[in-house]
Amino acid sequence: MKKLIAVILSLLTVIPMFAGCAKESDNKKSGPTIPVYISGEVTNFDPAYGNLDQTSQKIMSLLYEGLFKYDSNGKVVKAQAKSVKVLDNPSKKYYAIEITLKDTGWSDGIPVQAGDYIYAWKRILESDFRGEAANMLFCIKNAKKVHDGDATIDDLGITDVSSKIIRIEFEGPTNYDLFYEYLASPMLVPLREFLVGRLESDWSSNATFMVSNGPYAMRAYTAGESMTLQANSYYHGSVSAFRLSITFATTKTLDDAAVYKRFEDGEIVFDGEIPLNKRAELVKAKKVTVKDTMSMLSCIFNTKSEVVSDPDVRRALSLAVDREKIVDTLTFAKPAKGLIADGVFNTTNGKGKASFRSKGETLLNSKAKLSEAQALLADKELGEINLVVRDDEADKAVGEYLKKTWEALGFTVVLHSLGSVPYDGPNEIVLVDDQYLDAYEGKDEVYGETEDPAVKFDVILVDYTMFSTDAFANLASFAVPFAGGAMDMTTGLYELEPHISGYSNPEYDALITKAYSEKNADKRATLLHQAEKMLLEDMPIMPLVQLQSGFITNKDLVGVKTNYFGMPDFTGATLNNADKYQVGQQQQK
Repeated sequence: MKKLIAVILSLLTVIPMFAGCAKESDNKKSGPTIPVYISGEVTNFDPAYGNLDQTSQKIMSLLYEGLFKYDSNGKVVKAQAKSVKVLDNPSKKYYAIEITLKDTGWSDGIPVQAGDYIYAWKRILESDFRGEAANMLFCIKNAKKVHDGDATIDDLGITDVSSKIIRIEFEGPTNYDLFYEYLASPMLVPLREFLVGRLESDWSSNATFMVSNGPYAMRAYTAGESMTLQANSYYHGSVSAFRLSITFATTKTLDDAAVYKRFEDGEIVFDGEIPLNKRAELVKAKKVTVKDTMSMLSCIFNTKSEVVSDPDVRRALSLAVDREKIVDTLTFAKPAKGLIADGVFNTTNGKGKASFRSKGETLLNSKAKLSEAQALLADKELGEINLVVRDDEADKAVGEYLKKTWEALGFTVVLHSLGSVPYDGPNEIVLVDDQYLDAYEGKDEVYGETEDPAVKFDVILVDYTMFSTDAFANLASFAVPFAGGAMDMTTGLYELEPHISGYSNPEYDALITKAYSEKNADKRATLLHQAEKMLLEDMPIMPLVQLQSGFITNKDLVGVKTNYFGMPDFTGATLNNADKYQVGQQQQK
């Protein structure tokens, strides 16, 4: 305990040096605490992994903000970027921009600086970091060479001209509108090197070391139980809802049904994870708000695993799935037609622009095709499948359906639902290990009370979220040159690592490389549609449904909106008759 106090004190001695530099906004005010249930348990708040879990996105969208963001129509607008200056000089083959930041601060009062963005992007591009968002930065000068281990991180074409100006140099002529689209990705937000660097492993699971630059700051966090977010006093924008008291539902504490009972009793005024058995009833009664998200609930196959190494086997497993039954189970979903979600644009983004999905084929069956699946498996040796899901009601229900469906084909399916485990980190700091993420990354062990090895998945269920409103980034992550996999430095071979699925197809790599170089937007879109079709024929990933967010609000809570990714936005929310909810909270304590 003494060591922990010493670490905290060492942090506090640094913070005051900068705290007075950030201008306080009008957000520093008192106000009611709004009791809400936004999502199930969240243990990882690292934006670099924001494409894997819709649940964590619901919270991270309140904590972080990038240089750009999407408005309600999917158009890119400035967020923490104040202005952009283009410095192109084609005669000298020099292509660059300068982005000036708005005056805004981290939740501890330290100003957000150009170096915070540079650190976050360099972290993703480092050869030894698994950063699937890396390909969105490859147009930056030397970025791909840095990621491939052919240049040092200091060769990257990003510099902080001043504390508020980022200069970005590019490999050549660049579609800046597309680059701004990437910079609006929730995976490319800034991070503070001083804090992340001290606790690189699971750094984001301890509230003591969590700072945020978005509309809200984390003020308290008990893993698996609760969290309190408070308006960031140094955020450049306005925030009406002062404090959010967030309940988590887990198998260790409450379940979704128990939280829903609290909503019915008036103790919680927002429920964003409605129990499965209540969803259809509430939709029919028109009591629930349903919005599309940018997440495709998908199964990722470990193509190096013998049981699912054959593409015919993976296709058979997909053909056996009745996606409409999964929709019936989840209610807040619609059958997947391909990997790329509705909401991604075909060429140019914004209201009225054609979506990628509307211009592409339907590549997946909505109803099961058992006879076709059985035909593909006729001469195959069927084995045991380790299926990994997150430890929450919805994912476990889908996991049970997949288990039953695939066992009917003749496989043995072992279902693993993985949650989190607290453990003592450096200096006795309590951190939380996400066992599900361990399984995804193939780590050999987990920390905490259990000594069991992390599951080596054959199939893992993932809320596969779109990186941006452009299809390239998600499709490119399955091409070895663009995958963002951590390079293995121990073998001496320094070879690029493929996507976590292990998928490698030279024809697919060539198609993605061609799309990357194509300047004509229509031709580029055609290549990306071809890539999606090829990918789903090889099936390293099996999209099931496009997820939707469904939530109900108490009549006293008004002004809750959703962002373009379908995540709840409380910044303009107001709680009427707030006194009665404050009394209720005191009684609960």
